[in-house]
Amino acid sequence: MADGIATTTLASSPVSDRPTDTWGCGPAPGGPHDELLHAKMAAIERSHTLLGFRLDGTILYLNERMVDVLGYPREVLVGRGTDMLLPPETIDSAAYRERWAAMRAGQYFEREISLIRVDGTAIWLRSTYHPVLDAEGRVDHVIACGSVITEEVLLRRDREAQIEAIDKSQCVASFAFDGTILSANDRFCALFGYEPDELIGRNHAMLRDAGQVGTLDYARHWETLRNGQSCAGLFRCLGKAGQEIWLQATYCPLIDAAGTPTRIVKYATDVTSNVTLASAFEDAQRRSQHDTATGLPNRARLISFMEAVAEKGCGMVVLYLDLDRFKPINDSLGHHAGDHVLAVIADRLRRLLSYDQLAARIGGDEFVIVAPDMSADAVEAACQRVIDEVREPIRFEGVEIGVGVSIGIAMSPGDASTPDELLRCADIALYRAKQARGQRFVFYSNATNDRLLSYQEQVDALRAGLVGQQFVLEFQPRYGAASRTIHSVEALVRWNHPSRGRVPPGDFIPIAERSGLIVPLGEWVLREACRHVIGWPGIGVSVNLSPVQIRDSDVIALVRDVLDQTGLDPTRLELEITEGTLFSDAARARETLLGLKALGVRIAMDDFGVGYSSLGSLRSFPFDVLKIDKQFIDAIDIGSAGREIVRAILTIARALDLSVTAEGVETNNQLSLLVDDGCAEVQGFLLSRPVPPGRISAMLERQVKRWRASGGAGAGIAAHAPRLTAHAAVGMGCAAQNSS
Repeated sequence: MADGIATTTLASSPVSDRPTDTWGCGPAPGGPHDELLHAKMAAIERSHTLLGFRLDGTILYLNERMVDVLGYPREVLVGRGTDMLLPPETIDSAAYRERWAAMRAGQYFEREISLIRVDGTAIWLRSTYHPVLDAEGRVDHVIACGSVITEEVLLRRDREAQIEAIDKSQCVASFAFDGTILSANDRFCALFGYEPDELIGRNHAMLRDAGQVGTLDYARHWETLRNGQSCAGLFRCLGKAGQEIWLQATYCPLIDAAGTPTRIVKYATDVTSNVTLASAFEDAQRRSQHDTATGLPNRARLISFMEAVAEKGCGMVVLYLDLDRFKPINDSLGHHAGDHVLAVIADRLRRLLSYDQLAARIGGDEFVIVAPDMSADAVEAACQRVIDEVREPIRFEGVEIGVGVSIGIAMSPGDASTPDELLRCADIALYRAKQARGQRFVFYSNATNDRLLSYQEQVDALRAGLVGQQFVLEFQPRYGAASRTIHSVEALVRWNHPSRGRVPPGDFIPIAERSGLIVPLGEWVLREACRHVIGWPGIGVSVNLSPVQIRDSDVIALVRDVLDQTGLDPTRLELEITEGTLFSDAARARETLLGLKALGVRIAMDDFGVGYSSLGSLRSFPFDVLKIDKQFIDAIDIGSAGREIVRAILTIARALDLSVTAEGVETNNQLSLLVDDGCAEVQGFLLSRPVPPGRISAMLERQVKRWRASGGAGAGIAAHAPRLTAHAAVGMGCAAQNSS
């Protein structure tokens, strides 16, 4: 209820007036069917308003819900006429008289009706009217059963008022999806000079210039609308007399309850006078601030833009571009070819920009791109995109032309703060790039350049390591918490660098992810892990997938290919992901995990509890295993709170039917408490560090021998034989942790 208003819709059907029942709907309960019927009636009694009255309007009874809605004491209303609850305009209406005629005829019907509360405010009800018949089939009285819909009515009236206001103030028309005009309001018809019957049934194309109708942009406009997407903008139209009309318009597809677009509504404002005046002014402005050859902003516009960015107090990045191998184009093919190349390059740069960035041509074959608030990493990626885009071949009169680009980079406030100083610093950096034989980007800051050079050297070393087979796998056993027998193993990737020695995973995994080399590295780990486990009968393998791999559309095909090539049973492969992977693109991550799950593999959440995990994510994604992060295991030794957290995780896992592995177990006390709390599997330095594959084979053989020596009884390896798994991780977070 809003502002004291409620609404009732009334519907009626004839029922016999038999005694013993408040509703007049049947005898007292005599069996299960009657009991069910009266239980339903009791529910309606509690949730709906009920009002019984004679055909002369005398109120016979009303339920508690009706008393609450109206605010009158029951004794005030019983015996009075229903007219006291109705607004005068309702009593005087023809619809009111028709309603009484229908009730006297014993008809069932529904209505929305407004009633007046004791405080004088209005309520709206949606009610059903049920005439009750006596033994001779005549209407004895009527029962009105209703529900309050005041808010719904108010919202509907508000929408209707808005629509009426729009209709009075704007040009409104509707169209079918083939462009047929379905309706047009008076303002629309008056603006274009047509009578309604001259528009209805004709095509939208009649309102546009013939040259526009046949264009690709016009076709795309309608295709966008057919796909259920809105279009808005400034549109040039033609009136009946051929006059030019400019409309600021929005085209909105209307969607039905099933999600299907049904028609298009156009809301438009005539801005012809504004456009004519603005066009001349903007043309003069544009000529003064844009390069005529490329259409890009010129140096004056560039400085103005940089000053505006500086005034906002945010950082700024300046990329100073100079085309490589451009002069020979003018010399050999002529200036027309050179102008064509400049125009193409300008268009490519324009397409690379986001809404808050600007590209300008400042002379010859030099361009500048300005972007606010970009990190050094983002700048590197942007520069690489520019280099890749510019080097794409350009065709001119049957000749393929190739150019490159060198880029100098300056950043505020570190390098400079004013536009002129930033351009000077970027120009100096550009000179260094050209001196290094071009086709590269160079930062003005030596520190940034050193970091970039170091990163590029590490990427080259990683790439060489993949080619030179410098990576190996080590395996860390995972044990039954109570039996201390090996249930599975986790494989961790290691890099044996020829000069640096053993490189910690924490040093090279981030570089691999940032550079994209994690994809080939992850594929190598997956293949190697599956290859090793084939030699360990009854044992499976789990591979940790990087977020980069989850975003890779080919990861499902890769896993399928590795399973086919190695012959590994999919049920022996377990894939681990970290919590953060789920939230960068939850929909895509879920789709990928479901696709992997369909192959028959198991899915594990690694480092559970350190990120964004929730019951919702556990229920929404197809997990089989939770791995409790080491920080929670460490907390067990500190106090009771840490142990309660682990107990809570174990309880959640049992409720969701998930297996649990405790990572980083390093003390006997931790192991003892985990056993007491029902944790089935543990892993950590207490029981074993990561070891080469040969050691795992030997450890499994010794374990089998011990089991055989014990006569095959007890909690030995046989107790876990059906579910032995070997877990191979690419070495993301857990690899770094276990290398310490």
